Amino acid sequence: MPARVSTRTMKLPGTATQEENISIAMGKLDIQPAQVFLDIGCGSGAVSLAASRYTDKIFGIDRREEAVQMCRARVKGEFFQGEAAALLPGLPDVDRCFIGGTRGIDDFLPLLLEKAAPGCVIVADLARLGIAARVAQLMKEAKIFRELIQINIARGYDLGGDIALRPVNPIFMVIGKC
Repeated sequence: MPARVSTRTMKLPGTATQEENISIAMGKLDIQPAQVFLDIGCGSGAVSLAASRYTDKIFGIDRREEAVQMCRARVKGEFFQGEAAALLPGLPDVDRCFIGGTRGIDDFLPLLLEKAAPGCVIVADLARLGIAARVAQLMKEAKIFRELIQINIARGYDLGGDIALRPVNPIFMVIGKC
């Protein structure tokens, strides 16, 4: 059972992936037992924690030491601090990959594709349309692009004794399969 740390008392690095987006990503990834899962830009560890319900072969990369420490505290797996392009060659072949951090994607995506096992599914979760278009283009050039989806979430709040909805910034998800 993965170690769990209360996030109520700890400041999470970056912006944690919304739980609804994690659920959609897990569905798209379709992680099977014994598959190797890689979380690039592992941040708070929320996605790796969700993936640990399906496999115990969890790897994560983040540029920020505090993110790596958070992941190590929350999830049983191997987490590394540094640039994805520098760290990917030392990792095992990957069956499923979630990309939550895209800095350096032009450098690390070709290396990720070299480490991708046949049938590897890659899901990139992106807040900006420009980078979503760039990732989709990179996946098309690599002939792995499957789809781009936009996810809109609205959260209810009390307004004058009724419930109104407050939208959350939309997220783009780019999915590829090797």
